[in-house]
Amino acid sequence: MKNKRKSHLKRKNIFKSSSEVSRKRLMLVDSGDEAEKALERLVFGGESDVIEALKDNKTTEQEDFSSSDEDERDHFRLELNRHKRQGMVGRRPAWEDDDDELESIDISANPHLNDLRATEDETVVSGKKFSQKLRQRFEKLYGDGSWADLDRKTKHDAESNSDDETDDEEDSILKRAGTLLTRKSDYLAQGSLDIRRVKDANSEKPSNASLQCIEFHPSAKVLLTAGFNKTLTLFQIDGKTNPKLQSIFLDKFPIRTAHFSADGEQVVLASRRRYFYVYDMMKGDITKIPGIKGRDEWFFDRFKISPDGKILVFQGNNGYLLLLSSMTKQWIGNLKMNSSVESIAFNADGSRMYSAGSDGEVYIWDMNARRCVHKFRDEGCLTGTTLAASRDGRYFACGSDSGVVNIYDHQCLRLTEPKPLKAIMNLTTSIDKTLFNSTSEILAISSREKRDSFKLIHLPSLTTFSNWPSSRTPLRYVHSFDFSPNSGYLSIGNDSGSALLFRLNHFVDS
Repeated sequence: MKNKRKSHLKRKNIFKSSSEVSRKRLMLVDSGDEAEKALERLVFGGESDVIEALKDNKTTEQEDFSSSDEDERDHFRLELNRHKRQGMVGRRPAWEDDDDELESIDISANPHLNDLRATEDETVVSGKKFSQKLRQRFEKLYGDGSWADLDRKTKHDAESNSDDETDDEEDSILKRAGTLLTRKSDYLAQGSLDIRRVKDANSEKPSNASLQCIEFHPSAKVLLTAGFNKTLTLFQIDGKTNPKLQSIFLDKFPIRTAHFSADGEQVVLASRRRYFYVYDMMKGDITKIPGIKGRDEWFFDRFKISPDGKILVFQGNNGYLLLLSSMTKQWIGNLKMNSSVESIAFNADGSRMYSAGSDGEVYIWDMNARRCVHKFRDEGCLTGTTLAASRDGRYFACGSDSGVVNIYDHQCLRLTEPKPLKAIMNLTTSIDKTLFNSTSEILAISSREKRDSFKLIHLPSLTTFSNWPSSRTPLRYVHSFDFSPNSGYLSIGNDSGSALLFRLNHFVDS
């Protein structure tokens, strides 16, 4: 019995001595090099020494150990976690440098940095302020970047108990992996576009002439096609059968322009005639609208409808923009440019209209006051052929007869000679159409003068999607195209009368 008692006391003393060593090590952690060495020994060897001592002395007589020993072990683990957390405090980001304040950066020299300028007079900033501006631009595009905060995740893990730490980490990994497998990214990735061709939109009634007009209904899954075959056709788009809904034939009226009204209840059609037509889809009536009294126009073939549904704007002769009421189709006023009108575009709410002409200048009109509020020159442009404004107001695209498309940011709305963010030179013939998708992540550009002249530009990287269209994509000569309201579909009309339909898998199709 005495030997057994001595053996028990010996094992208990070993554990106590080990605990005392651990407590002494913790007391050494105060400051200086000795504190760092003590903390290093604590992290890489301290706890393991105690655990080994516990393993070596674990026998069937565990019940003889007092609850105070368990309390000491718990206390040890809490102290360990506390010192780990202390190691994180004051950790400084690697990108912070005191010498940044001594640097000076000319942000006016690089056109890609124009959006960092608060005013036109701001040209040179310090390195520290430059870093702050870059961070603000990043957060504006991609959010606060809290997902990359290593301290936040490590602090959270250190505050949890070591027994639950492994399980929590595994659960977190599984949750993240499940998200990656089941949910698409909120942002469209650059480089490669996930797109596939589906059944042609007009497969039930192909056109025997080139499709000059393709447009999706603003709210329903309906697509209109029209062209020189003098026929307006409506299709229901489902990506599988795309059944035809209705066809309207207009004698001696080869259609050049067709648009849905803002409320989607009418279709306005124009040709090289002194009159135009309005088709009321609710009533099934076709109304012929005579020419505008007092205006000696050759024909009314090109027009745009404002997004707010209030105004029809026809491109007139000698730089005139003819304004008609969308409700009554009656003339309500004119706007005048210094050159011929080549293209018209609107912002998202219709309060601003943009027009471009043969002098390479872009006019910005206040549609409420009906006056020009700003004018800027499109860099390198002799004749502007097309305009497009993104729905979120961040980007503006100007196409020219040289095949160049300049992409601007909001700086063009206040500068007279803004620098483009990028000049897209993928096409070499005159640009016929530019269009942003609904999320302002894609810019589509086309030219009908050369076969397969169609490109999709990713925003905000301003790079062309490399995988599409490919040499095997049967686009032919592109005459018209449009995105569906949610960008789930892209339809392209060509010279053979086909309305090609493509599914953009990143976006919803409804």
